Amino acid sequence: MLNLLDDYIDEFIFNCQSRDLSQGTVTRYTKMLNIFKVFLHEEEIDEIEKIKAIHIRKFLLELKQKDRKESYINTFLKVIRSLFTFLVDEEYLQINPTTKVKFFKETQAIITTFTDDEVIKMIEVADEVRYRKIKKPRSFTKFKSERNKLIVMMLADTAIRVNELCSIKNEDINDDRLLITQGKGNKERIVYLSLPILLQISKYKKVMQKHFQNTVTEEYLLVNKIGDKMTVDAIQILIRKIGKEANVNKRCSPHTFRHYAAQTLLKNGVDTYSVSRILGHTSARITEIYLRSMMTDDVITNTRNKSPLSLIKRRR
Repeated sequence: MLNLLDDYIDEFIFNCQSRDLSQGTVTRYTKMLNIFKVFLHEEEIDEIEKIKAIHIRKFLLELKQKDRKESYINTFLKVIRSLFTFLVDEEYLQINPTTKVKFFKETQAIITTFTDDEVIKMIEVADEVRYRKIKKPRSFTKFKSERNKLIVMMLADTAIRVNELCSIKNEDINDDRLLITQGKGNKERIVYLSLPILLQISKYKKVMQKHFQNTVTEEYLLVNKIGDKMTVDAIQILIRKIGKEANVNKRCSPHTFRHYAAQTLLKNGVDTYSVSRILGHTSARITEIYLRSMMTDDVITNTRNKSPLSLIKRRR
């Protein structure tokens, strides 16, 4: 008797969890495969053996017709390919239909990020007590202000991923070094903590101790008002709120701060390999995307008012 599609997907997800993939990766795989599963049910396919390359192509084409980006569609194909690779390895299938499905050609995206002024403005907005000029703030308001300011500063200064930020424990900080233990692919790395960050951590911890007093809190650096570990969703919502209040008309997310930090390091003369290590990239080629975007801005600046027609007009 053939197992239903749901059973195979559940087993694949369980395998991902047993391989200790990050919760974010497992959640993304589950969400994407559920979308794929809805498509298959509409096609009246509920058995894995009936899925052919033509069905996968049709699914990807429907995403394309919904104006999804090529990179987004290719991520779906990678997840579906991982599923079928697992099924072949486990000998549930003999043929992997995804091997006949090609990836979409992706456009070379130019990464736009925050300006220095926008980052400064968001730090000011995060410092809620000072920004709102509250003379006698409640304990939580002061605690939240110092915590939110630290969150924005760390995102902008360390190029840290949001899940890595949430996972920082107090014991991970040693002098001016931060050990990131929950990196992508479970890879550890060490990043430098600048003096402004260290000073803000010190201020935040003093306010936190006063706010919680004798209450036992989590061992994590960043906690919410009841002392529990901050979540990825909470920080994402916080950054959107701060960006909106700071009148920043760009995509305000923790990852945009990562783009900002990477490009700023490159502009300040840090070599691509070192930036790659700081970001936790597996290859310097990924980091070169930031370099290409930065170089595009420089080219535009250097060629301003130097176009052929502009120069001809000046000579006449």
